[in-house]
This record gives sequence, C-alpha cells and structure tokens, in this order.
Amino acid sequence: MSDVHFSPTGSQLNAYLMVEDARAALTYYETVFGAVTTMEMLLPDGSVGHAEMSIGDSALMLGSESAEMGSFAPAHYGGSPVTLCLYVANVDAVFERAVTAGAKPLRPVENQFYGDRSGTLQDPFGHIWTIATHTEDLSEQEIQARFNASLKGKET
Repeated sequence: MSDVHFSPTGSQLNAYLMVEDARAALTYYETVFGAVTTMEMLLPDGSVGHAEMSIGDSALMLGSESAEMGSFAPAHYGGSPVTLCLYVANVDAVFERAVTAGAKPLRPVENQFYGDRSGTLQDPFGHIWTIATHTEDLSEQEIQARFNASLKGKET
C-alpha cells in the first residue's frame, strides 16, 4: 500500500505504554524481557518522558503518564483492557523471572490447545502480558478441533 510508511523504529505498528515510573519500567523490561533501550528523552526534572526499546525484532515505546497530555497509566483507568503477547524461547523461565521481579500472575503457564505454552501476568506498572513459547505446529482444522473439544462440558 502506498499510504503505509515505516517509523524510525523500523516497525509499522508499535506498542506505546504509559507508566507512572518510566525509569523503573525500563529497568524492569530490560531485566525481565531482555529489552534494549534504544532512545530516551528526559524531562527537565531528569525523569524519562519518552523512551524506545527493542525486544527481539519488535519495538516498544513508553512514556511517563502526563495529565497535561491526557496520557495515563493503567491505574488511572482501574486496569488495562489491552494484553501484549510476547513470544520467548523459554516461557517458564521468563514467567518466573517476571513474577520474581514483581509481576502478578493472572493465568499460570500451561500448554494451550493452539500449540503454545503460555501464561498471563500483570507487570508492576499495570500492563497485561501473555508470555508464550510456540511448542507445536498445527493446522487450522486441528486448532479448531482442539478448541471445540476444550469447550465440551463448558456450555451453560
């Protein structure tokens, strides 16, 4: 499409997270997810106003919440309706590292019917992450059959 352009990060679509403490978030994502901070813009008080990170081949942007800009962290809204999905080589290790560093487990790591092993957590900044490792290649028909089987007995 001629109207599609790439950003300076090289990614067409970038997640942008608002957090209460951007410095703490940068450290957390570096420690837990292996993110690499590629750019920071500091506010006059020395806090991080905007930052860009890479996690594998993906870009993640984040900024400190700002009432003046109408940008708030999840706590302002009572939580986040958005879930980020991060594929990693070892979901069990990354999930445990995230929880040890302050994340709240929401769904334990388990094998899923669609061929992933995954679990969901809330990071210390209120953002929801599903951490996954792909374990099995399946056709759409196999996934649908497993999904249907998982629903048996759940009908109300």
